Amino acid sequence: MQAHYPPTIPGALPPLSLMPDQIEAPAFFVDRDLSVRWMAANGKDRFSSALARTLAPSADDNIFNLLLQPEIKESLSDWQAFFSFVYTSLRRSTARETFDRQTDFIAREDRPGADGGRVLESHVHRFQVDSTLVGEKNRQRQSALRAFCLQFTEGTLFLLRGDPWSRSEPEDKTTDRPDVFIEPADRKETICVLSARLNDSHRIADTMLADVFFKMMNQVWEATDDAVADLGGVRVGCNGAQIRYLFKCHAGRNPIFSAISCATRMNERMRRLQEKIAARMGWAEELCMNMGICHGETDTQVSGTDDCMEFMIPGGALDQSSHLSALAGKGEIWITKHAVVQLPKKLVDRVVLGIDRQGEFLRNFFTRIADLPPRQVPDRTATEMGTLAVARILNIQTPAPLETKKD
Repeated sequence: MQAHYPPTIPGALPPLSLMPDQIEAPAFFVDRDLSVRWMAANGKDRFSSALARTLAPSADDNIFNLLLQPEIKESLSDWQAFFSFVYTSLRRSTARETFDRQTDFIAREDRPGADGGRVLESHVHRFQVDSTLVGEKNRQRQSALRAFCLQFTEGTLFLLRGDPWSRSEPEDKTTDRPDVFIEPADRKETICVLSARLNDSHRIADTMLADVFFKMMNQVWEATDDAVADLGGVRVGCNGAQIRYLFKCHAGRNPIFSAISCATRMNERMRRLQEKIAARMGWAEELCMNMGICHGETDTQVSGTDDCMEFMIPGGALDQSSHLSALAGKGEIWITKHAVVQLPKKLVDRVVLGIDRQGEFLRNFFTRIADLPPRQVPDRTATEMGTLAVARILNIQTPAPLETKKD
């Protein structure tokens, strides 16, 4: 599956590819005519088995005709929620004439209520990700599931996965293991992405020969690698004048706080490197990094980034952090509110962050990206992430020493 976006569309994403054999069941793909064109093979869960049996002999592969079959209804404990989610998602992304024609057989009582959400622009289909909580019916217990839809130009991919935000009940060790839908290894863990890009890199590149610039950038990346190494940061991408690091829990440290710590020390490393280059080459340009920090979640068993949804989809932690580093000013560090609220209060209290308003720094306040000065926010970022709440980090305060009581 590939999503292609005409280059003339503002905010358009680059081509995105998903190989079908990399998508685990339960999952299915619906084209623009509302026909099921693909489903993940070898799914052992009840929904995948029911869909495969229903789809095989059916002459009509219309998604709604399939979902209304009794066997499909029986495979989900909250079939109505899932049906409503699929119906609403496809209504948003399908041409009205096509949608009305392909759903005219659905009884009025089965149709979800009117959706007052987004309206798809004419001839424009932007990548969107939506989700809703559903459930899968088991004989012994019910597992919390979340349905996701990823909308591509060619159609919509639907996935059912264990809900990372629901707290499951403790498993009864005295009974036989039920035919559970999601393995326990599908639990999520917190990750954090730090994206850093060299400030004013295009102008700096114009002042030197290409081989000199690349040698200097190698020194920059060595310095940033050194800044993150002892806090468990792993380089996950480097292109041009931008580099990205992934942080997970390391030696008991919070990954978000580790990313903040690295960001605050990174420009000090740049100052040291600048002094070395100036002494050797007589070059006086200032080196500093503009940075963005975002929070996400990934499967605990994933060791790299290839299988991580946060790195697969636009709008994930990697994409957000890259946008934040692009809007950051000289040497600035920006972070999402979503990342800050994951920190324990004692760590939040140590981080000096906030926003600037009329020459005054308002600590512990946030702003939407769309409300930042237009000159600071690229059009694409304002379009795709305008509602994202962010703040600027100044520094980390050293915790005050504990007072000892005097006799």
